[in-house]
Amino acid sequence: MEQLKIAIIRHGKPSSVSNDVVDALGFEKWVQAYDLSDVDTRSLPPLELQLELEKSYSISSDLNRALHSARLCANKNADCILKELREFEIPCFRWPFRLSIGKWLLFSRLAWYMNIVGKSESRRVGHARLRKAVDLIEEKSLEQPNIAIFGHGLANRFIAAELKRRGWTVASSGSGYWGTIRLVKALS
Repeated sequence: MEQLKIAIIRHGKPSSVSNDVVDALGFEKWVQAYDLSDVDTRSLPPLELQLELEKSYSISSDLNRALHSARLCANKNADCILKELREFEIPCFRWPFRLSIGKWLLFSRLAWYMNIVGKSESRRVGHARLRKAVDLIEEKSLEQPNIAIFGHGLANRFIAAELKRRGWTVASSGSGYWGTIRLVKALS
């Protein structure tokens, strides 16, 4: 029985990653730099992953780190770019603290989970955006049975869960930079 296959790959390590201690404005600038960042030149995809995906149809988020990861991993530009695949927005607040970037990220994500988002996208809006991306991915999987999606940590996990909810099976799961979640579905 023929299977449809989707590999959801987290981008490589961004060149702008740091864990400096900053105030609220410094964190906001860090988020902006992170969203513009390419992949660090020392963060290369595993050779096995490159070989696995060389003939896959590639879909990428429009953020630089995902686009660059697609080029590094598939040795070509992404076949399709979807803005909907962006990571859930990181809310920034004008809190009067100096914290490490890691702590700012932790508190920002906790606030986001509690739907305290300031000017950022809410969880509900982010989930709807990614469901739309999953609709497009499933539609494309009927034309292209091997798809590689280049995206972001939390968004990738949400996409995998949504595909699973729609009848896909998780074949393997990975995390971290270049972490890959593989899903399959029998062609009916």
